Formats: sequence, structure tokens, C-alpha cells
Amino acid sequence: MNPLRISQFVTWPLAYAYFHLLYKPEINGREVLGRIKAPFIIIVNHVGFMDSFIFRLVLGLHTPHLPLRFMGVARFSWKRLNFLTDIGVIPFIYGLFGVFVVVPGRGLAKNLEEAKRIIADGGIVVIYPEGKIATDHAIAPFKHGAAVLAAETGAPILPVSFKLGERGFLRKPFTVNVGELIHVPAGSDPDKVTLSFHDAVADLYDRKVATVKKAAGMPLGGMMSPQISAKEQEQHA
Repeated sequence: MNPLRISQFVTWPLAYAYFHLLYKPEINGREVLGRIKAPFIIIVNHVGFMDSFIFRLVLGLHTPHLPLRFMGVARFSWKRLNFLTDIGVIPFIYGLFGVFVVVPGRGLAKNLEEAKRIIADGGIVVIYPEGKIATDHAIAPFKHGAAVLAAETGAPILPVSFKLGERGFLRKPFTVNVGELIHVPAGSDPDKVTLSFHDAVADLYDRKVATVKKAAGMPLGGMMSPQISAKEQEQHA
């Protein structure tokens, strides 16, 4: 058995205790995970260092979707984290939980090599397209990596949003919204696809698209057209 699957599986009770002690987790759309199969790519906004661990709750105790492979960096804007990297703590945690490292400035093609290998082997890649933790309760612009990876591998995208609320008496609300798969045709424009990914996560974050489509009886998700209408281009301008 894959050792990463084992290490991620046994963290479920720890993740459950941690998030229910310090937060009030609400997970919406988890049923989507029960009807999809790997390989696929998860894109999600980044709200804190605990983000990757809450995926263990999102997947549930028994899941076919382990291990998740997280795309991460080894150098940070916080000196304390760089110190932990230098003394081996961060690399140890990364190795234990299946994080593979990308290096800014190395080039997109080189940085996506490991992600492509994981997908080719039938795995699941988790990407934080903002490339940083957003602390202002807003979703930052996305980088192009997920769009290029999806177009070049044919792996569908599963959009997810994380949202932290204001702390109550003891705990802070932590809302997770899981969307539907997005299929990206080969040859799609990375700029337009990246904008569509940002919109998908932002809509989940604000609970707009899911609410409107459910009320209208419309199916969620589907095939993303490589073309964007003039009206949509004006909205993104």
C-alpha cells in the first residue's frame, strides 16, 4: 500500500479533533466526491497553513481519494517558516503528507513535471492557484499553472472554496464548498481558463452559482468552452 495513503489516512482523528475544537467546520457538496474518479485536479483558495489538513475532513474517514498530492513551495515570506525549512521540519512534513515542491523562477514547464507524472499515474493534485495565503477575506488573482496542467493532461478540475468567518465565543466558522468538475479542452487559452477558474472558486466562496443553479433545477459543472463571450471579456477587463 502507498505509504502516503497510510500517513494521510491515520491523520483523520487528529484533523477531526483539531478542526472541531478550534473551528466550526461546515462542508457543503461533499457528495460530489462520491461520484467522481481520479485523476483530477483540485483548485482551492488559500486561507491558512491548516488548509491542506482540512481536506482530510472533506474526504471523510473512508475515501478512495487518498493520497492527495499538494503543490507547495519551500521558501516563504515569513522568516520563521524559512527557519523551519532550513532545519528540516518543513521537508519532513512535506514528505509525510505528499507535498511536492515547485520553485518560483524555474519555469512553468519544469514546475509542472511532477504534477503531470502524478496525474499520469492516476493521482490527485491539489493546487492553490493564488500562490500565497490571502488574509484579507478576498480571493487573489490566480496563476496559470492549474489551467496549463488541465489543458495538457486532460484531467478535470474540481473547484473548492475555503472561507473563514468571524470568531464567535470560542470557535471560528470554517466553510468548505465543493463544486462540480470542470473539463478544459486541449488548446484552451490559459488566460481565459485561469479567469474562469477564479470565477468558479469565487462563486463557491460567495455561494452564488450553486444557490442559483440549484434553485433553477440546472445541472452543476460541465464542459468549459475555450471561447469566452464578448460580454464575459468586458466583465473581466
